[in-house]
Amino acid sequence: MNLRGSLLMRLQMFARITFGLWCLLAVGLLPPVQAQSTAQLPEGVEPMAFGMDILTITTENGRFVFDIEVATTPQQHARGLMYRPVLGVSKGMLFIFQREQMQAFWMANTLIPLDMIFISADAKLVSIQREATPLSRTSRPSEGPARFVLEIDGGEAAALGIDADTLFEFGPKTIDYLERLDALMAN
Repeated sequence: MNLRGSLLMRLQMFARITFGLWCLLAVGLLPPVQAQSTAQLPEGVEPMAFGMDILTITTENGRFVFDIEVATTPQQHARGLMYRPVLGVSKGMLFIFQREQMQAFWMANTLIPLDMIFISADAKLVSIQREATPLSRTSRPSEGPARFVLEIDGGEAAALGIDADTLFEFGPKTIDYLERLDALMAN
């Protein structure tokens, strides 16, 4: 099966899951979105409020441009992709942390399977948690220190061929944000 066929099959599966989840939401069997507490960044750094950017992933299979939402605050990190019935092909969320450290995510209130790609401060693959089970509180840790976590549809990392040789290129908004954050953290 080629990459397009595999992605189409996954998209159809997500459409079926989405319909079922919307039905559960409509009859009140899924919990409502709850307010999060406010979080503070270092003085002088403004949150991106799930800002939009791009991220380019280059593997042996080709060059893939993702439209990403960017989570920069602890509040945004905690919320992530919770309660979303679908993410979509070539879409994702990039979590940016102030420093490189061990990371661990879980899937509580996350309705879709995700690949969690842990990326080092120098944009190298640290590890991947593949097809994390929705609605699970099982901790999904990185295998080493990571500064970034990219969440994409479950199975997409394998379909793209993401491995140790993968090149991750951040978009201009992300690069600008990182430069400002790093400058403030150095002071």
